[in-house]
Amino acid sequence: MDFAETLIRLRKKAGASRYRLALWTGLSETYLMRLERGERLSPSRDVVMMLAMALVRTSPAVSTDDVNELLLSAGCAHLRPRRPGESVPAASPPAGPG
Repeated sequence: MDFAETLIRLRKKAGASRYRLALWTGLSETYLMRLERGERLSPSRDVVMMLAMALVRTSPAVSTDDVNELLLSAGCAHLRPRRPGESVPAASPPAGPG
């Protein structure tokens, strides 16, 4: 499946309109429409991740497997699964005034 078809399918699976997805990601509705029509090819990994995370965050119907499918359809590498016992690094606090 190509990126446009995958994005449409996942957006519908999440029950989201293009308008809502635009609000959640900060991308324009026009840009999303062009992605879905296949007029914009090869979105950056950052754009694909913004779309995927917005869909995952707002719908329990969208899974990590769906995120990987979206990434792969855009020509990006899939998410790397954690190894057993591997922890997520803690976020470092922002640096204060020096």
